[in-house]
Amino acid sequence: MIKRWILVIIGIMGIVAVLSFVGNANARTIYVGPGEEYTSIQDAIDNATDGDTIIVRNGIYYENIKVTKERLTIKSENGSDNCIIDGGDRNRGSVIVLKANGTTIEGFTIRNSFTGIEVLSNSNNIMYNNISNNGGDGIWLWASDNNNIAYNNISNNGYAIWIEESNNNNIAYNKILKNGGSIWIELSNNNRVTFNDISNNEEGVSVIFSFHNSIMKNNFINNGWQAFFFASSQNRWLRNYWDNWKIILPRPIFGLFWVISTPSESGVAIPIPWVNFDWFPAMRPYSIDY
Repeated sequence: MIKRWILVIIGIMGIVAVLSFVGNANARTIYVGPGEEYTSIQDAIDNATDGDTIIVRNGIYYENIKVTKERLTIKSENGSDNCIIDGGDRNRGSVIVLKANGTTIEGFTIRNSFTGIEVLSNSNNIMYNNISNNGGDGIWLWASDNNNIAYNNISNNGYAIWIEESNNNNIAYNKILKNGGSIWIELSNNNRVTFNDISNNEEGVSVIFSFHNSIMKNNFINNGWQAFFFASSQNRWLRNYWDNWKIILPRPIFGLFWVISTPSESGVAIPIPWVNFDWFPAMRPYSIDY
């Protein structure tokens, strides 16, 4: 009986492996650019199937893109300096909207819309992009979990990264410079913000109604305010570099917490000053290169 079950399990594993191989074998690589079958990125997406790779040749593409196919890899051929997606109006719309899971966006300059990348799906990778000059957010996560946002230059946006009702995201090795605000985390839990260079923004990191987030080993340099929290707890601030904190003592992070005035249901929530600590602040900035 045991041998029979072992054989059944091995058979199921074999079928899964074969189906996975067949799925990968059917994936195509599609090129976009002058002289190619597709000259717009959106046309290539519309004609792709789940799991395809789209490689975009050098040029400026004036488009507003929606990704509706699963597990697409959309990347530039020669990096963000050579491949630009321009949304056309920095006061409205989004350059890219991710509606399908598992999308990779890699190696573009993404500019000139209200939102650079609007993420409405899960398990996406946004890497090695230059996201700039958008009137609202550089990247906006809305009800979006398990994304990886890494190795991007995000500058001159209203807000660099806005995370709302989104959990378990990784924000790492980004250069977040000269934005209205850097990272806003609202109603979002278990996100990791590590090894980012957060410099010369009007606002640093804000944590609002959020819990169990980790903000660790980042550089906070010359921001209008470095960090703030409101009605949030059990977040971990650790080993960040603060350019306005030069002593080997815990660095206070000031915010507000809600206290209920009476234990009854009719109690009033009163905000009172509160403090978190980065218990072991770094004394020198981290080198964040890629």
